Amino acid sequence: MVHVPPFNYPIEDRLIQKIDLMIKRCTQNTPKRDAVLLFEGAEGEGKTTYSVAVGYYVAWRTGREFNHTKVFFDLRKMIDHLKSTDNQIVVWDEPALQSLSKDALSVIVKDLERLLLMARKKRHFIMINIAYFNKFSEYIVWQRPLGMVHVYSRNEIQPGRFVYIRKKNLEKLWYDWKIKHKRNYRRYCSKGIRGTFPDVMNPDYKNNVLSYFDMDYYEREKDAAIMRIGAEKDKRSHREKVMEDRWTIMCKNANTPQKREELAKFSGKSVITITRDAKRPLFFDENEEIA
Repeated sequence: MVHVPPFNYPIEDRLIQKIDLMIKRCTQNTPKRDAVLLFEGAEGEGKTTYSVAVGYYVAWRTGREFNHTKVFFDLRKMIDHLKSTDNQIVVWDEPALQSLSKDALSVIVKDLERLLLMARKKRHFIMINIAYFNKFSEYIVWQRPLGMVHVYSRNEIQPGRFVYIRKKNLEKLWYDWKIKHKRNYRRYCSKGIRGTFPDVMNPDYKNNVLSYFDMDYYEREKDAAIMRIGAEKDKRSHREKVMEDRWTIMCKNANTPQKREELAKFSGKSVITITRDAKRPLFFDENEEIA
């Protein structure tokens, strides 16, 4: 076990080995890269707790700043923050996205993809907390992350458990869902990287981080984010909607397996994504001029 100063809470050694490789990736000078780590699990299972614990570990190892102000609920605020800075440690904490409509969730997914495309050379360490990986695109779930920590309660009773799924198995996990509609964590998790995690945001836990992490600030930001769910309209520009429609029309026109394969090679997206996007409704009439 590694005990993280100044709090002295433990993190499993084998998970630390993975995190240290991610730290090396986003601190080296050449080539400049970021690190993306997913935390996934049902609401209340400890995604925020564990990501905050890892955040303070990364801060200790790198000398970077991490505290409650680095946990974001508003994705656009996080995008603006990461665009204007380098070498950050941040958490995007999903604020009850399961209550969003399909269209509203689609906007969030596209914003998150835009962030990850933009952030490659900024050397950020980005943690993304999501309730269910199957709500997100393949780019977010397996193409960009370096790994995923799945948190759960043992026997639905004992909380604070985790397993780790390495990058090479995230693709298999995602496609198992798409094809079989099964979340096969047990099949694809790393057998040696599992265990319990510290309850660092609990005031009754003696090694908590609350002397550095302002829970009142965190709860205010979370409440405000939940209140905004469903209240915001699609704020994408006319041009963004036009570009999305053009892609959708390309997908609709790829109406044979051969055409879908050709578009996949051209666009870098998978055939599954193209098939899905072909079913998406258009913002504008397909026959009107959208240029």
